[in-house]
Amino acid sequence: MAMNEKTQQPGCWNRLGRAIAVLLRLVFVVVIAILIGVGIYYGVPWVYWRLVIPVQDSAARIEILQRDLENTRTDWNTDLTEQSQRISALESDLAAQRERIAALEGDMGRMDELLVAQEETLSELRPALDSTEEATGQLGDDVEVIYGELDTLRVEMADPNRVVAAFERRLILLQAWGEILKARMHLLEDNAGSARQALALARANLERVILLSPEPEAETLIAIQERLDAANTAIEERPFVAINELEIIWRDLDAFITSETR
Repeated sequence: MAMNEKTQQPGCWNRLGRAIAVLLRLVFVVVIAILIGVGIYYGVPWVYWRLVIPVQDSAARIEILQRDLENTRTDWNTDLTEQSQRISALESDLAAQRERIAALEGDMGRMDELLVAQEETLSELRPALDSTEEATGQLGDDVEVIYGELDTLRVEMADPNRVVAAFERRLILLQAWGEILKARMHLLEDNAGSARQALALARANLERVILLSPEPEAETLIAIQERLDAANTAIEERPFVAINELEIIWRDLDAFITSETR
């Protein structure tokens, strides 16, 4: 009996040790599960708000910027197309005015020939005119009418020249307007070299118009030219300032061209 009791006591301790080990394992698993649950509960929102949301915001902003850039490019391309059409129409009008001047010059030559013929006729009829005052008065009236028509024709010849000059000034201004628009588009595309070339052409066109313009208009164009030089200087160090300044210059020149057409 004593031997049986001694053999049973180690078995109880073994079972107790195994139970405690199982209990410890269970507690360890429960603790690990709790830690994982806490990590998921607090970690997932932290990752979502610190990583996912900023990435989504950045992607949305990039998409908005790209959409704005595409809309801006579309608008400027539309403006360039309309401006090209306006320039083509002005060139057609200029060609028509030149044709009209050529026709008026031909009419003036014919009127000169008619005047010479009338003077010759007057010389031939002078002996007869000495005998009849009525005939003399009539021929004098005819000569005055011819001279009046010639003066009218000369006035008309002067007016088309002024019209052609105005069309040429406006065409040069529109070319400068278009070059400023191209320069701004090149800056939006980060192409400073092409922007400088376009601004050089625009400045040369403004210089031509200034030489052909009266003093008040020339002063306005000189102010625009000075702002154009400042924008050209800012291209290298402050391109965004140059872009905004070119848009203001473009609008001012557009307003100046519009005021000239009224």
